[in-house]
Amino acid sequence: MLVKNFRIIALTVGLILIGSAFVSAQDVNYKLHAGLLYHFTKHIEWPASKQSGDFVIGVLGNATLTEAVEEMAKNRTVGNQKITVVQVKTSEDANKCHIKYVQKFQNSQFNAVYPKAKSGHVLLITESEDGGKRGASINFVTIDEKLKFELNKTSIEDAGLKVSSELIKLSIPVG
Repeated sequence: MLVKNFRIIALTVGLILIGSAFVSAQDVNYKLHAGLLYHFTKHIEWPASKQSGDFVIGVLGNATLTEAVEEMAKNRTVGNQKITVVQVKTSEDANKCHIKYVQKFQNSQFNAVYPKAKSGHVLLITESEDGGKRGASINFVTIDEKLKFELNKTSIEDAGLKVSSELIKLSIPVG
C-alpha cells in the first residue's frame, strides 16, 4: 500500500511540475509534450489486442515534434512493448497506432482522423482550442502561459480504452 501511494504521489508531482512549466505560445516546447505523452501511457489501458508487438506513436506534424517524441521514446517501453515513433501521412495510418498526435497546424485533418482513431483503439491527442470538445481524447492547451491538458473521458472510453482516476484528477475535464 505504501509503495502504491508513493508511486501515485510521485507521478502527481511529476505531472504537475511538467504541466506547470512555462510555455510561450510562439515557442512550443515539444519536449514537455513528449514527457507528458509518456506519462499518459502509464494511466491509459489498451485492450488485449493492442498489448503485443511494438507500442506505436504516430505523429501528424513537423520534425520538431517528431524529434521530441523520438527522443522521449529512446530506451522506453509501455509495459513490455518497445515504443516506436512513426510519421503519419494519412488518416488510414491511425489504426496502426496506439497514440496518434495531431499537431496544431494539422487540425484540418481532425475530421478524417477522428473516426479511424475511435474505431481502432487509438488515444487521439491534439493541441487546438477546441480539440477536447471536438472529440480528441487529450488536448494540450496553454492557460496563463502554462501547459495544461484537457481530457475527454467519453472519447477515451468510446475508443475502447480505460483511463485512471489519477489522470482524470490532473486534467481539465471536457466533453
